Amino acid sequence: MESQILKGLNQAQRDAVVNYDSPSLIIAGAGSGKTRVLTSRIAYMIEQGVAPYNILALTFTNKAAEQMRERIAQMLPDGRHRYIRMGTFHSVFSRILRDNAERIGFPQSFTIYEPSDCKNLLKTIVKELNLDDTKYKPAMLASRISYAKNCLVTPGAYLANAGAAAEDRRMPIPEFGNIYNIYCARCKRNGAMDFDDLLLQTNILLRDCPDVTARYQEQFKYILVDEYQDTNYAQYVIIRRLSQLHSKVCVVGDDAQSIYSFRGAKIENILSFKKDFPNAMIFKLEQNYRSTRTIVEAANSVIERNSKRMEKKCFSEGDMGEKIRVLRAYTDREEAEMVVSDLRDKVRAAGDEWAEAAILYRTNNQSQALEDALRRKGIPYRIYKGNSFYDHKEIKDLLAYIRLVINPRDDEAFKRIVNYPARGIGDTTVERIALLAKARNLSMWEAVDALTAEPVTDPVQKTIVRKVAEFVALVRGLSLARAEKGLYDLGLEIATRSGIIGAYRAENTPEATSALDVSIQKQILELLRRIQKERQLTYLIISHDLALVSHLCTRVLVMYQGKIVEEGDVKKVLRNPEHPYTKLLLASGATFIPDPYFYNRSK
Repeated sequence: MESQILKGLNQAQRDAVVNYDSPSLIIAGAGSGKTRVLTSRIAYMIEQGVAPYNILALTFTNKAAEQMRERIAQMLPDGRHRYIRMGTFHSVFSRILRDNAERIGFPQSFTIYEPSDCKNLLKTIVKELNLDDTKYKPAMLASRISYAKNCLVTPGAYLANAGAAAEDRRMPIPEFGNIYNIYCARCKRNGAMDFDDLLLQTNILLRDCPDVTARYQEQFKYILVDEYQDTNYAQYVIIRRLSQLHSKVCVVGDDAQSIYSFRGAKIENILSFKKDFPNAMIFKLEQNYRSTRTIVEAANSVIERNSKRMEKKCFSEGDMGEKIRVLRAYTDREEAEMVVSDLRDKVRAAGDEWAEAAILYRTNNQSQALEDALRRKGIPYRIYKGNSFYDHKEIKDLLAYIRLVINPRDDEAFKRIVNYPARGIGDTTVERIALLAKARNLSMWEAVDALTAEPVTDPVQKTIVRKVAEFVALVRGLSLARAEKGLYDLGLEIATRSGIIGAYRAENTPEATSALDVSIQKQILELLRRIQKERQLTYLIISHDLALVSHLCTRVLVMYQGKIVEEGDVKKVLRNPEHPYTKLLLASGATFIPDPYFYNRSK
């Protein structure tokens, strides 16, 4: 009897799914059902007896990984899919590094620096070296360091490369190699890695620890990689190392869609796959289910002019579709004028509302010309710019506290929160702490922690102790609480004991108001709901908005002073509370409530 997983696949897709026991290159044109083939292949493998924990599936975005996991769950409703190691390169290998960090000189609780942390550290190093900050700009330095790491060029190798030194002198940034070296040394001292380190340090781990490499080679008998045309050299080497034992690698991609060379992506990785794996089977997914024939044929006519490409001929059996219009403009302003005029004519001719029209542009700097053209024609518009949930100030502040409690060597977290909420610790004091830490070869937290515990006679050090004593006591207390609480409970305790919530209430600024806004709560609650769904855990709910809690919870309990005073069905408890504390809570209108708390509890 044919597997249900194979139903609905065309012949090329079916071949790519069932032939899983050898190296495979799946060349997938746009709209050819690539994700369906990849998920079907994984589900089919498990159905045929492959152990889920022997499968490593790597994607380029968390969204892609989540979609794949959901599709596999639908095909295998028994839950076996949960044991697949699936995620982005960085998320999967960050977990592997957590398990083995001490083997390469990092603490298991290492911090992962976000781009702003990296730039702040680079800015500090440039200042320490008395370099011209108009030449040594943090963004430029971070970009060059990222490229070096993705090419597996360590600071030592960079400094030993005469060609790199000559290029730096030409730019002219002759001290770049030194900055790169200090930056990496400082990250390691701080117990931190940046985003690119997650690949570089994984390579170092696999290179220097053969027993670790052998363990993962044995575990990951089947490796699947999505968007292989966008892999860089560091990712390529990891895949090659892990696949040396079994060679059962399946990569999916399209050389014609390689657009990330500026980030270090190597199209040669997909073009040379057959050379790396001579026994590889090649499958071509050429039928486009998404676009009209006009679009597919136009794309083919462009792609066939590529000097480096893999032979394929995409086709569509859909409608012919509208003809393609090309607007040729000599300047960005002329382009904007043409686009807006065309949009105005179409909207007026159809009698539509302006809200039904949208303009998509590739880079943010294109918006100014478009906005000017819209204003000149009196067309109302709204710019949509999405900020990451983790870019909100209140989230960064809270995470910085958590980071410092977990990793006391994290100087960037220390600098962010040592005077937030305000404790009278100014920039001068922070600079003195940094100098003290450098002199003692300690992190900034370790320096003040030690200083407050010893007799001090130096006037400068006495001033430091007086100003940081309260902060040191706070972090010490939170460190003790960490041993007794889960991460979420710890986060709530930090939010209240640190004074972050109180500070936002007191500020009464637009930023502070937005931090307490219900939309931010909703993002937090949705995040918790997703985590609960994936991990089946119990989490605190920090809002009592009836609509939100009713949407996210099935049962709730109310606690006051450590005791449960009411629990039951969420709608019953919140609509008809019996206990006076619950009634008071629902009537208070507060957004963040330190006590009592609502808990979300599984049935």
